[in-house]
Amino acid sequence: MSLIDVRSVSKTFILHNQGGVQLPVLRNASFQVTAGECVVLDGPSGTGKSTLLKMLYGNYRADSGQILVQTASGIEDLVAIHPHRMLQIRRDTVGFVSQFLRVIPRVSTWDVVCEPLRRQGADESIVAERARQLLQRLNLPQSLWPLAPATFSGGEQQRVNIARSLMVEYPILLLDEPTASLDAANREVVARLIEEARQRGAAVVGIFHDDGLRSRLADRLYALESAQ
Repeated sequence: MSLIDVRSVSKTFILHNQGGVQLPVLRNASFQVTAGECVVLDGPSGTGKSTLLKMLYGNYRADSGQILVQTASGIEDLVAIHPHRMLQIRRDTVGFVSQFLRVIPRVSTWDVVCEPLRRQGADESIVAERARQLLQRLNLPQSLWPLAPATFSGGEQQRVNIARSLMVEYPILLLDEPTASLDAANREVVARLIEEARQRGAAVVGIFHDDGLRSRLADRLYALESAQ
């Protein structure tokens, strides 16, 4: 069953502060992702990989086409959806591991990681156990858990980011270079977590510049070409 169905999606950015210059970044992208499958977006820089991933998360709206996702209440088109409904879909259906951790200053690592599952109303004992498991697997020392991650190293911040994004077992998981700032040991941990997500039936769409990780995780590549 397809959890993601991208149909003829195009996107052009209009640079209003540069005289309305139009910058086409994506044209007629079409692919499907089934439960338990990992599709890796492929192509040189500037072909719209990150833009497409952000459209799957509702950060950008496509100019045309459809992005159909399977939710608990049925199939919904992210191109036509109301922003409030998109927030609900992010809470329950679509997880996103970005390259950068963006958090409120002075909020502890523990609360940053726990927030997505708390937002779903899970019992605090379940939240705490899941957070402990992820933080330990990602080799975040317990001494850091009460601290705000703003002063952490890049690799530590990214591990907090990954733990937060994997707190909920989302049916759809989007990955934007999740291991870019990690050492080999932690890249292996993240690879295993992604494999576990696939095994439980998550549909995964990712961008990986690490050839070894891409070969290991990808069921297939979706090649993008420049729209310009």
